Amino acid sequence: MNLKESYRYANYLDSLIDNAYTYLLCTEFITTSTQLHLRKKANSEAENETLNLPKPYDVEFTPMNLIDFVVKVISEKERLTEAIAAAKASAEINIDNAISMNKKKQAFIHILTNMSNIKANTKTISGYGYKFNAEGNQTKYCYDIEETMTIDFDRKDIKALAKKYSKDCDAISAKLDAIEINTTVDFSPKWDVNDTFEDAVEAVIELP
Repeated sequence: MNLKESYRYANYLDSLIDNAYTYLLCTEFITTSTQLHLRKKANSEAENETLNLPKPYDVEFTPMNLIDFVVKVISEKERLTEAIAAAKASAEINIDNAISMNKKKQAFIHILTNMSNIKANTKTISGYGYKFNAEGNQTKYCYDIEETMTIDFDRKDIKALAKKYSKDCDAISAKLDAIEINTTVDFSPKWDVNDTFEDAVEAVIELP
């Protein structure tokens, strides 16, 4: 598999673990409850009855089957992680650093773009004051305020810098895409990413 496929497989393994946890965190699935209906105490003609409460999931695997399954998936994820790390080490650039720096640059581009969209302007807003009228009473009056906003940076320089970083990010992204496709990961997957959760469990666990 190539790097891109290995990333997809890693996500698939994570989904298997998450699905298993859904079952294992369900108290009704990992326990068995019975009810003893003591009818005879209230009605001498009735008989007591013991009932097993139904499980919330109609599945063949048991809690311990899933525990064993998760152990195997975690082991698979560890092997895959090591194989991915080895494949990345052979790449022409440091993939993780390149991704990290691209994210930093893209965040900066967002700031620069926001700044470049700001334009100098003048607007009129209302102000209020108080004065005494002819009768000596204090009254409120309204007046205009002309507010002028100027930008404290060069918009052309900001736009040029944003354009430069955008080109850098696009170039790195293209290189990363090529590396993901062309870099081989020395790994044989235990599961197929198209397998359902139930299929994946049955593939490695001997069900009762």
